[in-house]
Amino acid sequence: MRIPLLAAIPLCLLTVALIWWMGTRNMDFLTPPSEARLSQIRAEALASLPVSRLEDDAISIKVAPPDVTPDVPDPTARLDPADLGDIKSPPVLDTYSDRAPEGSEKLGALAAALEQAGAFQRALLAYERILDLAESDPEQIQSAVSAIRRLKPTLPDWHPDPENAVQAVIHIGTGEKFADFMPGILTEIIRDLNTASSGIVKFSHELHIGRTIQTTDAPTPVALWITGPGDDAISTDVLSFTTENKETLRNDLLKTAFNLVRAHLAKSASYNPAPEALDDPLAALESHITRLLWNEFGKTLSPQP
Repeated sequence: MRIPLLAAIPLCLLTVALIWWMGTRNMDFLTPPSEARLSQIRAEALASLPVSRLEDDAISIKVAPPDVTPDVPDPTARLDPADLGDIKSPPVLDTYSDRAPEGSEKLGALAAALEQAGAFQRALLAYERILDLAESDPEQIQSAVSAIRRLKPTLPDWHPDPENAVQAVIHIGTGEKFADFMPGILTEIIRDLNTASSGIVKFSHELHIGRTIQTTDAPTPVALWITGPGDDAISTDVLSFTTENKETLRNDLLKTAFNLVRAHLAKSASYNPAPEALDDPLAALESHITRLLWNEFGKTLSPQP
C-alpha cells in the first residue's frame, strides 16, 4: 500500500522534529559554559593531540608582553642616607667642595637626593660645585645650569643684609648722547647684579661722561669696568662696545658685565671658568656664576686685611 505524497512529507518532517526534540530537550543552548567547563574542554582537547604537536609550537612559546620595559635605576637609590651628611646644620659657600673630586655624576645624584630630602639650599650648593670645581662635560654643565635656574629664585639671598656684602663699583664711560637716560639704566643694572650675586656683592655705580665725545650720528662708544671701593682699588679689565640703539643698551651692558666678571675670575686657577653666556646675559649672571665665585670675585676687588 502506498502512502500518498501529501501525507508522506508531513510525516517525515514530524519524525525529524520528534527525534531532534527528544535529543535536545534537556540541553541549554543559551547559557554559556562555566570557566571550569571551558578549562575541562581545553584540557581534553590538548590531551587528544599527538605529543609532537605540544613541543615547540606557537601556543607553548612564551613571548614577553610588548609593554614591559626594563626598570631604569634611580641614581639617588645608590646613595646611603649617611652620604647626605648632617643636612640640618647651616651650610657654607664652599659646602661639598670636598665631593668635587668624586665627579659631576655623583654630585648630581647628591643634589637630587638633597632635593628629595627637602634640603634645597644644600642641593643648590651641590649643583653649583658641578660648575665651579668638578670636572664636567657640556651635558652635565647644562643640566646643572637648568637646576640652578630652577632652585635659586625660590631661595633667599645668601647675604640678605647689604652691610655684610663685599663692595664693588661698576664704572661706565660714554658720551653726552647717553648722559640723560644712562643713570636710569644703571639703576636697573645695579639691581640685577646685586640679585645675581645673591647679595654677596653690593654694587654701586659711577658714570663718566666724556665731553670730548661729540654728539653725532655715529654709534656711541661705551666702556665698562668694575673696581673695589676707594681711589686705589683693584680693577678688572676695561671692555667697550659701540651702539646707537638705546633699546638694546641695557642688554649690552649686562653682557659686557658678565664678560668682565667671567674674565676676571678666569685668572684664578682654583676654579673652573664660568660657562659662556650663549643666551640671556642676565640669566647667565644668575646661573653661570656660582655664589662661591661671586664671593671670590668680590674678595679679589676688595681683599680683606
